[in-house]
Amino acid sequence: MHLSYFGIRVTNLAKSVDFYTRHFGLQPPRGTELPKTTPAEQASALLVDPRSSQRLELNYYPPGNPYAVPYVAGEGWDHLAFRVDDLPRFLDRLGKDGIRPEKMSHFEGPMMVTPTFRVAYIRDPDGNQIELYDTPGTPASGFDPNQY
Repeated sequence: MHLSYFGIRVTNLAKSVDFYTRHFGLQPPRGTELPKTTPAEQASALLVDPRSSQRLELNYYPPGNPYAVPYVAGEGWDHLAFRVDDLPRFLDRLGKDGIRPEKMSHFEGPMMVTPTFRVAYIRDPDGNQIELYDTPGTPASGFDPNQY
């Protein structure tokens, strides 16, 4: 058995696809295209991280669909985590698009810094929490499936 993908409900598929592809480099699997739908159609988009092969499924349910229950950010899950090469540089890049780290009660600034990692949290367009972290001195490109 293996974990295949993580699926989350979104309120605007196009906006969420743009967010995850533009800011985190996720891509549709090879040989597939993103769905071309209207807001009245149920749709999903599978996105893949080309570096780690981790997959994220974005699911949209239009009004009237039995799965279109009232949306509550984070319902049924906690957060997604992305390991980046340089957290401060990545936060600066997000800041250019108006995306700012959340103020966390246990952080003294926009990120928590320890001897082994740095971490910050942002929200996606639907208010879902995303953890961003790096491990200074160890590039994120050195992916190890047994490590964070």
